Amino acid sequence: MRKYAIIDFSASSLSLLIARIEGARMESLLHTRTQLSFSTSIHEERVLNDLELTEVVESAEGMLELCRQNDVERVYAIASSTLSSLGSAEGLFKAVRERTGLVIQPMDIAEEGEARLVANERYSILPRAVVADFGSLSLKLYSFSDYLCTIPVGPMSLYKDNVSQVIPSRKEADAIRQAVRTTLDEANLPEKGFFDNAVLSGVYSWALYQLYADYFELSHQHGEKIIQYKKLKKLCRYLVRQENSRSLMILRSTPELMHQIVPAAILAKELLKRFGVSNIIVSDLGVKEGALKQIVAGQRQAVALEPGGTR
Repeated sequence: MRKYAIIDFSASSLSLLIARIEGARMESLLHTRTQLSFSTSIHEERVLNDLELTEVVESAEGMLELCRQNDVERVYAIASSTLSSLGSAEGLFKAVRERTGLVIQPMDIAEEGEARLVANERYSILPRAVVADFGSLSLKLYSFSDYLCTIPVGPMSLYKDNVSQVIPSRKEADAIRQAVRTTLDEANLPEKGFFDNAVLSGVYSWALYQLYADYFELSHQHGEKIIQYKKLKKLCRYLVRQENSRSLMILRSTPELMHQIVPAAILAKELLKRFGVSNIIVSDLGVKEGALKQIVAGQRQAVALEPGGTR
């Protein structure tokens, strides 16, 4: 039995997966995520300042300490396509390598899609399934039949562009809904009925399910996590209209994403309405799981770091 870890650097956060590896089997042992205090626009070309670089490096050092505490043998690092495309990416990668020894492997959109499909390959049996990744700044859609689409809208960008306080007011939620509809209209998506099943992936999808389970009092959450579209609509109405009680539920279920979870819920509802899917599954498996599987299987090249610092 071996313990490997992978750190995913994105434009808004760092996330860590520690897994137990036995042959071709992989069991997740620990997930953690650190939200960055700054958010980088997908179109922004500015160079990160020293304070921002330090925040990223110190977050990575904290995750490496977790790896040491959990007796991890090897740590790998990847960077999201959003971060990799920024003009400041090389400077960030260099700073992280000099301070921690981590060699970050940048990923493009196609590589991210491949990794996410590898992680969720058990859902390939579903007919005409779309895998939706709700990233902070963009929505990526994949299918097991080589469909790929990236839409420039995400929970964080929706929050930044439309919300003045912590959680959107009803008027701000209407603005978010209209912005999502306009963006989806411009995305040249397949017609309604093209997909029969949807697999929602990523941290925002998982947070959305936590709210869904809390609101509908789903105490038994083992096995597949299923969302019904009609119930999702009801949850969205509650998140928009019940301004006092919704705050308590968000604090209870997903406090780390308090700013973005309502925009994420609206985005998910509008996308699923557009596709008209009848079966909605929430997966907690994403790019990190897929990339680590590929690395272990020798399908992806990556430089390992021993938590003590020896590569």
